[in-house]
Amino acid sequence: MIDRGNGPIRAAGGVIVRGDSPATAEVAVVHRPRYDDWTIPKGKLDPGEETTACAVREVAEETGLHSRITGHAGTAKYRVAEGEKVVEYFWMRPFRSAGFRPNEEVDEMRWVALNRVGGLLSYDFDRHLVTEFDVDAALAHTTIHLVRHGSAGDRRQWDGPDHERPLNEKGLFQAQMLGEALSDVGVGRLLSSPYVRCMQTLEPLAATLGVEVEGADALAEGAGASTIARLLDEIGGSTAVLCSHGDVIPDMLKRLHGTGVRFLSPYECKKGSTWVVGHDGKEYTEARYVPPPSTQEAGSPFDP
Repeated sequence: MIDRGNGPIRAAGGVIVRGDSPATAEVAVVHRPRYDDWTIPKGKLDPGEETTACAVREVAEETGLHSRITGHAGTAKYRVAEGEKVVEYFWMRPFRSAGFRPNEEVDEMRWVALNRVGGLLSYDFDRHLVTEFDVDAALAHTTIHLVRHGSAGDRRQWDGPDHERPLNEKGLFQAQMLGEALSDVGVGRLLSSPYVRCMQTLEPLAATLGVEVEGADALAEGAGASTIARLLDEIGGSTAVLCSHGDVIPDMLKRLHGTGVRFLSPYECKKGSTWVVGHDGKEYTEARYVPPPSTQEAGSPFDP
């Protein structure tokens, strides 16, 4: 038995929301077979672990969703056999899915519409969290995904016009894995450079979501700084995926850095990779790098 001293048992969890409007918003909830209940994902802190780190970790372990915290949602205090338990909850926005995997602790995960989730949850505090809050403020936090197109071989070995150069086998794999990773996070728009390799990178995701890929000249090779700035301003406030090239994405990141965006990862921009950029409803706030999928991995190829 762990000696906890006289302090409370500390835990953390996440209210994971997808969708950009009250009409489309959904909350992720989990079923625990041991208690036969539906609840918000949560778990105990590991020794020395920060509360926010615990919340992110537990959400990923219980749902397969890698998420970013957008705010504090509430604190629950109650008695258990071992003493007092204190659970800190955070609002979260998902940006990647590794796929849900049932286990002994959680055997099912569901996305439930915001206006119906209270009827499924088993506990009053959980219901209070998801029904008594400022919906517009929570949904103001959105995410854009800046994707560099997948592998398309060497342009010097392609005989046709460069804008027609397609993805190679590795690139098609990367596109498929990207589609799986982003299919569950509430993407509303897909924008792409009109180049074939970029459009192909988003095709699997578009097929899964039933969303059309919008061609955008502002994402084509050689796009100027002012064009990029206008596009970022226009797309801010929506959860969208933008697919472009190795010259455009660095320029977009420079623009974001110049506006004060906090970078959580060192700079990289490999083919098939993604920059995940948060927006708080007023401005872009943070950016993190997600490497391209590895052709050697059978499960989730993404490192959050």
